[in-house]
Amino acid sequence: MKNYALVLLLLITSLTANANETSSRESVEKLMELTEVSKMMDAMQQQVNNMFKGMSQQLGVSAEEKPKFDKYMTKVSELMKEYMNWSTFKEPMIDIYTKHFSEHEIQGLIKFYQSEIGQSMTKKMPLVMQDSMAVSQVLMKDLMPKIQSLAMQMKSDIEQSRTAGE
Repeated sequence: MKNYALVLLLLITSLTANANETSSRESVEKLMELTEVSKMMDAMQQQVNNMFKGMSQQLGVSAEEKPKFDKYMTKVSELMKEYMNWSTFKEPMIDIYTKHFSEHEIQGLIKFYQSEIGQSMTKKMPLVMQDSMAVSQVLMKDLMPKIQSLAMQMKSDIEQSRTAGE
């Protein structure tokens, strides 16, 4: 009889844990709707496309090279749309949120994002991201030539070590 009681207790505990996880998943979905994560993903994709446009200048792409560069960047953009979109991110993000936030914390976040200040934050966050990307582009303008130089130096060093080994 003790064994049956223990099995029943374990079964109830596991069912309760699953019910809490389900509740948490539903709550996380509600939170993501409130924070308009899917729209933020779209805005991020647009910012990356804008960044690609600025890269041709940063990399010193000539007028003759620009069609090839644009063709490549279009392919990269299409790949990003295919693999880095909300439908591919949604379930893994829900898993991450349920892993790191308790139901109580998710409910607190929902309450915040339902508030006037939380709604304001949701609406302004794409603008904050846009401005942040602009700052990143400016900072990258000076960094990219240095990275290119290091890449060329590395390529040269590797080629030299390969020919020395022959």
